[in-house]
Amino acid sequence: MEGQLVVKSDEGAFDGAPADYVRAARTRVDGAYRLAGYLLGNATEAEDAVQDALVKAWRNWPALRDPAAFGPWFDRIVVNVCRDRMRRHRTLRMVELDAAGNVESSDVFGSMVEDDAVAAAVARLSPDHRIVIALRYGRDLTLEQVADTLGLPLGTVKSRLHYALRALRSELEGDHR
Repeated sequence: MEGQLVVKSDEGAFDGAPADYVRAARTRVDGAYRLAGYLLGNATEAEDAVQDALVKAWRNWPALRDPAAFGPWFDRIVVNVCRDRMRRHRTLRMVELDAAGNVESSDVFGSMVEDDAVAAAVARLSPDHRIVIALRYGRDLTLEQVADTLGLPLGTVKSRLHYALRALRSELEGDHR
C-alpha cells in the first residue's frame, strides 16, 4: 500500500469522492495498514481489512459530524473490521499443505510473528486484548485515546490492558497456571 490510497470498486462507488474524505483517508491509510497488520499478523489480511475499512468509511462519511475526528473514527472502523476477521478465522480450521512448504513469502507481519516471541504471544491473545495492546503500544495512544477510539469506558480499557499484559507476562515467563 505504501502511502497510496487504493480503493477497489466494481460499482464506481468512489467516483466523485469528496476531497475531504480522500485527503483524510490518505493521511491514515499507512497507519491503518500497520495497525491491521499487527492485529491480524498477515500482510494480505491487513490489506484486505484496510480496503474493507476504507469502503465502510466512505459509505458512512456523511454520518461523520466532525471531519477533524476522522482519525479515531477511522481507527475504530479498522479495529472493528479486524476484530470481525479475527473472530471469523477462529472458526476456520487451517490445514497445512505439504506442497506449500517451500513457498517464499514477503509477508512482513507473518514473519514478525514467527520470529518474535512477544509478537507471537500477542497473536495468541483474544481479539479484545490484542486490540488494546496494539492501540496502546503499537499506535502509542494514551488510555483515554484508546477508550475514545474503541468507544469504551476508560475502566474497561484499563481492565483489558491489565489482563492482556498479565497473560503476556505469564506466557513469556512460561508460567501457564
